[in-house]
Amino acid sequence: MCVNRIIKLTFCFISFCTLLLSGNLHAQSKEDVLYLSNGSILKGKVIENISGGKTSIKIVGNNIIVVPDSLIKMLLLNQAIPVKECSNIASPVEMTSNVNFYGGSQNSGGFTFITSYRFPFRLATGVGMGIEWFDHQQIPFIADIKYCFLKGWWSPYIYAQGGYAVPLSQEGEDEWTENHGGALVGTGIGVRFDFTRRNALVFSLGYRYQKTETLLNLYPWSSTYPQYETTRYDEYKRITFSFGFLFN
Repeated sequence: MCVNRIIKLTFCFISFCTLLLSGNLHAQSKEDVLYLSNGSILKGKVIENISGGKTSIKIVGNNIIVVPDSLIKMLLLNQAIPVKECSNIASPVEMTSNVNFYGGSQNSGGFTFITSYRFPFRLATGVGMGIEWFDHQQIPFIADIKYCFLKGWWSPYIYAQGGYAVPLSQEGEDEWTENHGGALVGTGIGVRFDFTRRNALVFSLGYRYQKTETLLNLYPWSSTYPQYETTRYDEYKRITFSFGFLFN
């Protein structure tokens, strides 16, 4: 019951963020244009317009220019930015927040945030971190590589990941155990949907391998048996489903 509630709340939160950012980007796709009598053109956001006096406009770099009406030839408000100018806004640096579900003998989940650089030939490489739940909470540090097959508004892709996870706390289930980190690898396929020039939804299905190390302090209370430490290694092999939101 608790897991289902968390999933529903997470989905609602991501949907809210998607709508919020989409609306914000839609607002940014328009601009005000000020034509001057000397032939110059100023583009940005008009923040003050006093008829018969002056007009103040904020341009690139948050610079504010004040122009007297005697120098203004024409003012156009809320003009759509041409497609070529919109395409220049997008950055090759992309940030993706993902919600991950791991299916296996016991279901678990987590969140990851990856920053990557997207090359013109549809290859993207990046690094990230997050928080995950297996037998205990851990923080994964991830290297990620992804290749998209198409250039359009949607594309299937393949990905591969590798890294190392450290426990959020070294304290085990009892005072005689101590949690340590372990290596992780993953691979899979996915699909990307660009719903604006700077935002996309991503979905993926893959395989995740995680190894953890636990230090056991045996017989700490006994005088009959010698006290010694041993190490236990646990392996998790999980089917992974992820969905997330990408922006740049």
